Amino acid sequence: MTAGLRLAPETAVAAALLVHQLDRLWDRGTADAFYNFAPVWGVRMPRRATGTVAVGALPAAVTAAALPWAAGRAVAAVLTALWLLSVQRRLANHVWLGSVAVVAMAVLPARLDPVLARDLLIGVYLSAALFKVNAEYLRSDRSAGRLVTAFYAGLHGVSLPRRVLVAAPVAVVVVEAAVGASLWQTSWARAGLFAAIGMHWVFGVSGNFTFSVVALALWDTALCDPAHGQLVPFGPGTAAALLLGALSAAALGRTAAGPRPTRTVLRDAGKGGVFGVLCASALAAGAPSAWSTADGGVVDAAVAGAFAVNLALVVAGLKLEWSFAMFSSLRPFGRTWLDRVRLGSGPRYYLLSLPERIPAALLRTVRGEFVHEVTRPDRAVHELVAFSLERTARRHTVSFSPRLLRPERGTGRLVPVEDGPAPRRRALLFPAVIPRDPDRHYLG
Repeated sequence: MTAGLRLAPETAVAAALLVHQLDRLWDRGTADAFYNFAPVWGVRMPRRATGTVAVGALPAAVTAAALPWAAGRAVAAVLTALWLLSVQRRLANHVWLGSVAVVAMAVLPARLDPVLARDLLIGVYLSAALFKVNAEYLRSDRSAGRLVTAFYAGLHGVSLPRRVLVAAPVAVVVVEAAVGASLWQTSWARAGLFAAIGMHWVFGVSGNFTFSVVALALWDTALCDPAHGQLVPFGPGTAAALLLGALSAAALGRTAAGPRPTRTVLRDAGKGGVFGVLCASALAAGAPSAWSTADGGVVDAAVAGAFAVNLALVVAGLKLEWSFAMFSSLRPFGRTWLDRVRLGSGPRYYLLSLPERIPAALLRTVRGEFVHEVTRPDRAVHELVAFSLERTARRHTVSFSPRLLRPERGTGRLVPVEDGPAPRRRALLFPAVIPRDPDRHYLG
């Protein structure tokens, strides 16, 4: 038997979420964990509780899942769900994906973990491809596929030919669909894994290794032997994968702000190294052996139903965030098929104005950079964020003067409405901040 470290699947996925949280704390500082002004679920915990949960819940979840006790899966699931309550402003797709996996594993027998992981990956890849099949993404110059490709190449000083930029969105759709389809058959899984590793490496070096880490943790789970857990092999192969991942992330990563400081290069290298180790683990797993269990069909049906509901909610215009519509050029107000079927009770967005004076105490509660972003005249702010910021501002005797925005007939530009209703507390089902002009690109 190959020597290595054996991990329960929920341990690996919870650890992947922990990589995401450590990345945020490294990037923004530990003070960011205590900001509580725009909770995604609309449930605002006290600052101290928010910070404690944001910092401590996931390490405790990983520990609980790793300990040899029967309740470990359930405790890890509860702690992960509690951590979600601390998330502010945006719940990333990979955060929702990993959290759902940890919670579902606590409910299902361990033998079904590979089936669950495979089904989640199929749903994510096929959803991501399907949502991109719209004119805005495939043919528009505002396509996120073109913009992200050109932006990353530009950070390296490379100007790509237009034909490459035109082909990039189609290539992304084809690869995502192919990787999702590869998980239908065990005989295709190996080829799908290689394609997924290449795709997630590209996603990683261009700025999203945290998503790639969660995805590879699920690949490891899908390919593992549920009787023995996931194997992280010891040996030169794993060391080489770690080194290659770290060096490629350090060498090829870039930031829009220009040269990266040393701490940012080290952060990128750390994420790349973790990604490399997960790739080595997945490659060592061999062919999947646990996808055809007798009761796996129930999991297949449940996951397929959940993704169908998610798709219907997006098409109906009832949600967009954590829908796996990753860089799909969809948005709550835009020039895509989404607008044709959005219900009348769509999301409310507001225009916020900067107060004449900003008390220092307010900036201890809300980051100054975020205050600047949400009060720009070309930005529209989701009503949950507007509600939370205005409530905070009034406690400091100032106001952001929120004004309701509505699409202007003909242009689609968001314009203020006189005497509109005040913002409400709502779950953040749509992006926190978007451009007011639909002709401006949006990469959410």
